[in-house]
Amino acid sequence: MSEDRSPLRRFARWVVWSLWPNQRLRWTREGVIYFCVWVGLLLTGLYQQINLILLVAGLAAGPMVGSIFVSAAMLRKLRISRRVPSYVFSGTPLSIDYSLDNDRRWSAALALILTDDMIPIDRAVSGPTGLTTLAFFPRVAARSRARVRWQGISPRRGQYRFRMLELVTRSPFGLLERRVAIGDPAQLTVYPEIGQLTRRWKFIQREASETRRGSRHDLSTQQQEYHGLRDYRPGDSPRWIHWRTSARRGQPMVKEFEQQHEQDLAILLDPWLPRTKISPERREALEDAIKFVATICFETCRHPGRRLLLGWTGAVPGVRQGPASVKLLHELLEQLATLRPSSEGSLASLLDVVPPSTLRESYLIVVSTRPINLMEEAERSTRLSATALRGLLGRVTVLDASKGDLRDLIKFDRTNGMAKMGRGPATDREEASLALADGPAGRPEDGEANP
Repeated sequence: MSEDRSPLRRFARWVVWSLWPNQRLRWTREGVIYFCVWVGLLLTGLYQQINLILLVAGLAAGPMVGSIFVSAAMLRKLRISRRVPSYVFSGTPLSIDYSLDNDRRWSAALALILTDDMIPIDRAVSGPTGLTTLAFFPRVAARSRARVRWQGISPRRGQYRFRMLELVTRSPFGLLERRVAIGDPAQLTVYPEIGQLTRRWKFIQREASETRRGSRHDLSTQQQEYHGLRDYRPGDSPRWIHWRTSARRGQPMVKEFEQQHEQDLAILLDPWLPRTKISPERREALEDAIKFVATICFETCRHPGRRLLLGWTGAVPGVRQGPASVKLLHELLEQLATLRPSSEGSLASLLDVVPPSTLRESYLIVVSTRPINLMEEAERSTRLSATALRGLLGRVTVLDASKGDLRDLIKFDRTNGMAKMGRGPATDREEASLALADGPAGRPEDGEANP
């Protein structure tokens, strides 16, 4: 038999990994006091040669030695798992479910504390901080499972990752604390906060839409929706005749269209911040701009039938577009959640990558964190001609978040965070979460909240 398979070596390895597999052991405050008292008794007995004190010191060493072995045994044959949603909106209640399985035959697991760290993947997104969750398992019987739900308020936008789960026990006397790290990687995307658009914004949008419809009387077929067939009337275009139905009925039948009152929408975001000396007001203006854009995307995708485009400036400008849908909304919100501020890029370079059809037909919303001169930016663009520029200026709204242009256009529910976790009426952001609920579903069978 080889040396690696010798019984003595296997037994020694089992003893070591039973006591210290992937664990950390440290003294608690009570344990430090107890240890100091024990050392005092031991030194006094040795110095004074009093056997009774030495006997008491020897007995007092028993709880310390027992804590080492009992705490190690308490963490054996335990399995912990975590269930997190794939996404959540910033500022809304966040629930994380933890399950603890005790695979031991006879002994129960007592007074276990679970700690879990959620840290941002990219701290440069909006300066988010980490979040530490705690869950307490008072007793898990042998061969059973216990579930605990942690509830709190989700942090700022960004992508977060969960590191190692740590299971902590101070059993049996609270003198020593033993921690075991369990690898269970997971990731959570926190979408920007969703607000509610005010009447003023709806008035601005309706006024722009009416102005555009009044200036264009001949809508293209792309701006019309097929409605049905009807009899031919004098003045109808021959191109509208449905020849197959006309031949079957023996009389001319023409296609009837219904005008679409909702036009396509393009949102151009300029997340500019200076390289140095970024004030809290500027960073807050950037976050307000992102929240405003996210809210418009959410409201637009709630009513399919329009095309939506989102563009952002930067060293390399980006564009995402498509028909308004839940799938597109997830893509846009994830992009906004991970959008980094940039001191480079300009609106002119972004206009160069926007499709020409969007510049010709769509209603444009430009949201920036700095003053924008639309005429100068359009003139620097290599794609816009003088004719296209004149048509564009009548279909664009420019908003500067640094000057407070967004204050009267959107509002948020600023109630207390714990009140959001109550059973009262759902807020707009909670409704948004329900409207996009395609992540992990289901509730634990038996759990308790530990905020």
